[in-house]
Amino acid sequence: MIIHVDLDCFFASVHIKYHPFLKGYPVIIGADPYEGRGRGVVSTCSYEAREFGLHSAMPISQAYKLCPKGIYICSGHQIGFSNYHEESKKVMMLLEKYSIKFQPAGIDEAYLDVTKTWKKYGETPYGIAKDIQASIRKKLSLPASIGIAETKSIAKIASDLEKPEGISVVHNSELNSKIYHLPVRKIIGVGKKSEERMNKFGIKTIGDINDMPEQRLYNLFGSHGLYLKKVVSGQNFKEVGLIKGERKSISSERTFGIDQQNWKIVNEKIKELVGNLVHQLHKYNLVTRTVSIKVRFQGFETFTRSFSYQNYHADEKIILHTALSLLQEFHSKPKKIRLIGVRVSSLKNNRRQLPLTMFFN
Repeated sequence: MIIHVDLDCFFASVHIKYHPFLKGYPVIIGADPYEGRGRGVVSTCSYEAREFGLHSAMPISQAYKLCPKGIYICSGHQIGFSNYHEESKKVMMLLEKYSIKFQPAGIDEAYLDVTKTWKKYGETPYGIAKDIQASIRKKLSLPASIGIAETKSIAKIASDLEKPEGISVVHNSELNSKIYHLPVRKIIGVGKKSEERMNKFGIKTIGDINDMPEQRLYNLFGSHGLYLKKVVSGQNFKEVGLIKGERKSISSERTFGIDQQNWKIVNEKIKELVGNLVHQLHKYNLVTRTVSIKVRFQGFETFTRSFSYQNYHADEKIILHTALSLLQEFHSKPKKIRLIGVRVSSLKNNRRQLPLTMFFN
C-alpha cells in the first residue's frame, strides 16, 4: 500500500503561511509581470488564481492578462529559497515518522510504503492518509493532497484527483472507473511532445494504453511502450526508496524582467543562483567537479561555458568564483543579457569514511 503526498501550490502556500493576509486571494509566484510586458513564467499559483485559468509554466505576460488584479510575487523575493527548502524539510521529517520506507521526490512531494503501518490508523488506508494530511495542516500550516494505491505510479496519479487537500484511494480493481478516462499526460514521464505523438496514433487516454496490444505498443514506442502498459495496469511494483540511476546535474537559471547590461546586477544574480545550487548539493549530500554557465543575449543568442576541477567539492566560494570567471569573457559584448544560468554536473555522493575514533567512548 503506497501513499503519494503532494503539497498543494507549495511555493504559494509557503507565502500564505508567512503572510496569512494573502489567504483567499489569487497569489502568483514567478517572474515580475511588468503589467503584461514581463518575461518568464508562472512558477506556481494559488487555486484562487487557477480559477482565472492560470497554471504553472504559463508565460507571466499571459497570466497578467487573465488575472491583472492578482498578487504577483517574484520567486525567492520576500521569502527566500532557503525558506522553501526549510518548510520542505519540516514536512519530510514529519512524513518519515509514518514509515521506514520513505522517499522524497522533490521539494514538494514524497512516497511512503505504509503496507505494515496503515492498520494502526483505522480499518482502511484512508485513516493514515487523513492523519498525515491533518498533521501537515496542524503542525506546519500547509495544505497537501494524498493518493493511495498499490504502486507508486498510480498513487502519483491518484493524488491529483481531488485537489486541493483531497484524499483518493485507487485499488487496482478500480483503475477502469477512476483512472482510465484521464489523458495520457497524467502519467509521470509523459510530457507534451510524448502526448502529441501518442495522440497521432489514437492514444488519448490512459485506458487507450491499457487496451492496446503489447506488440502494437512495442512497435510504436519500443520497450518504453511495454513499460507504460505495466504502469497503467498497476503492475509497476517499484519499491519506495529505490531510485533508478543517480542525479547527473543540477541547474538554476533566471530571465531578467528587463535586459541587463549592468554587470553588478548580473553578478548578484549569479551569486543567488550559486547559493541555491550549493544548498541543493548539501541537501542531497552531493559534490561536483564541473561548473557551467549559460548566457542568453538579446535576440536569443545563447552561449555556454564550462570548467572542470581536478577534485570534487561543494564549496560555495569556489563555485561562485568559477562562474564569475567564466562570465568575464562576455563583459565586452555590446548586447544586453536576457537570461543567466548556472549548472553543476559530474556529481557524485559525498560518502566520507568515518574516523575510527567515532567508535570509541
